[in-house]
Amino acid sequence: MPELKLEDLLAQPEEAAKHDLSDAARVDSGPDFKSAIERASPAERKKLRKMAEILQRAVKLAHSGHGAQAAKLAMRALDMDPESALANHVMGVALEELGRLSMALNFYERALNADPNSPDIYQSLAMTAWKLDMLPVAEKFLRIFLRMQPGNVDGTINLAGILRDQGRFDHAVELLRTRIYANPQHYDLWNALGTVLIEAGDPVQAATFYQESLRINPEFARAWNNLAYAHDLVGDSQSAIEAFDKALDAATSRKDQAIMRHGRSLSYLGAGDLERGWAEYAVRLDPDYKDATLFEISLPRWDGTDPAQLKDKTVVMVGEQGLGDEVMFMNTTKDVIEAIGPDGELRIACEKRLIPLFHRSFPDLMIEAHASASVEGRDWRVAESVIRNKPPADLWFPMGNAARAFRPSLERFPEDCGFLVADPEQIAHWQAELAKLGGGLKVGLLWKSLKMTAKRQKYFSAFETWKPVLEMPGITLVNLQYGDVDEDLARAEKDFGVKIHQPADIDLKMDLDGVAALGKALDVIVGPMNATANLTCAVGGEALIATPTAQGWSKLGSDGLPWYPTARLFHGTTFGDWDTPMKAIAAELAARVKQAKAA
Repeated sequence: MPELKLEDLLAQPEEAAKHDLSDAARVDSGPDFKSAIERASPAERKKLRKMAEILQRAVKLAHSGHGAQAAKLAMRALDMDPESALANHVMGVALEELGRLSMALNFYERALNADPNSPDIYQSLAMTAWKLDMLPVAEKFLRIFLRMQPGNVDGTINLAGILRDQGRFDHAVELLRTRIYANPQHYDLWNALGTVLIEAGDPVQAATFYQESLRINPEFARAWNNLAYAHDLVGDSQSAIEAFDKALDAATSRKDQAIMRHGRSLSYLGAGDLERGWAEYAVRLDPDYKDATLFEISLPRWDGTDPAQLKDKTVVMVGEQGLGDEVMFMNTTKDVIEAIGPDGELRIACEKRLIPLFHRSFPDLMIEAHASASVEGRDWRVAESVIRNKPPADLWFPMGNAARAFRPSLERFPEDCGFLVADPEQIAHWQAELAKLGGGLKVGLLWKSLKMTAKRQKYFSAFETWKPVLEMPGITLVNLQYGDVDEDLARAEKDFGVKIHQPADIDLKMDLDGVAALGKALDVIVGPMNATANLTCAVGGEALIATPTAQGWSKLGSDGLPWYPTARLFHGTTFGDWDTPMKAIAAELAARVKQAKAA
């Protein structure tokens, strides 16, 4: 075995967990020292007791956030015995605390090879594999753990979470129900059952189980947070706000509080309380918020409270969050330019693929790409070129901050359609190409997001639910869905007898300027609200949007999308009811076909 060096281990890059384990049972990772010593031979026990004193201190340090110190102590124990299961296990705990998840997994495997009869090692392997999105591996190890400790409630909750994240909702529900029969007063089990059902797309039933969890333990902050989420999904923003308030009263962790405040900010916005919503939305930038993008920009940051602070300044506006967010928040750009005035300057740092579209829309602005990277498990963003350019910038802000200043009410949203400008030549090109497809309404079709997971799928309709739209006579369907769609396109032709045309010579993921022009050239697009829909609406194209709920934060308490006057929203009577919006969209298309024929 090669010599272990602590500096080499700590030099490994930190990895962000690919799965959020906030609803996992919070087990104390680390070995059961007493059990390990009892299993050892009499000759080994004396050495293990001496080693255990060092390793117990290491575990305490790791659990209190001092992973590097814990790793140093674990290395001392490994120097004493490199093959020690206890020492390898604790080194894994320290490295996991430091975010070196793959290295932690390696040490847990070494511990397992030395002691295959330790249930704690299987549990540690399972939890780390879960974080790394190695779900079948995590399931395997946790099932072994539960065979060794069949009554363990925490293990059951975590196995259900792993099954949930694989989309095996029925298996997870059955597992939890069986354990609840034996432990009906265990509030964490009821909460876990709720999390499975909410990700399966049933927030109403999930809320019932969260409420039972809270009946047993009214101070359970996580259940209050989850209940708020359930209320939000069914469009009850006011009840969500009240539940978030209770969650924040009970929460003790700053990281948990940041998650709850972020959720509450979206509920405020969804309820139409824009003043409180935009103010609390600032938590998205808090380093304690797990999904915050961290900006390495050494300038004062404008918080969006006072537009007068921008006057006559050189200001950098930096894109934030996802692609669709960058497009949507450009809605405020004209207001920002006006607030800065003729004696100042606005510069924009955005996603590289958006530069042609943004530059055409605002040709007098300096617009360059921001750079993003994952460093030690966190997303970082820089915008050096627009900041260092002469003259140096005075202020900067992430795009969303401008909404606080310039969109404090629905009345402050512009009524004109399109705040970005698509390429006229490309629009003409696509109009000519679309004309070659024959008569009928030219309809662009989307049906999913590029990032589809078990947790995200509830926000998107299954392909078969689009049948009323796909079979609508008098329309010509054009694919706008990026990613691997060959199977879906073939299925549409085989099962529904519908040809969905694939536009030629355009990369629907990378050529965003071309996508915007194509969206504008089409008569209308239909689908969920993803990046392509944002681009189409931002240039004034029309969209019929299917949504899973009557309320959403970006609606800001309205019936539509104030950001995009050309978008119309269609939702079901309950969360997950996709039949109603699909029939409504089909009816709207039928009316447009009839109108076109009459013209």
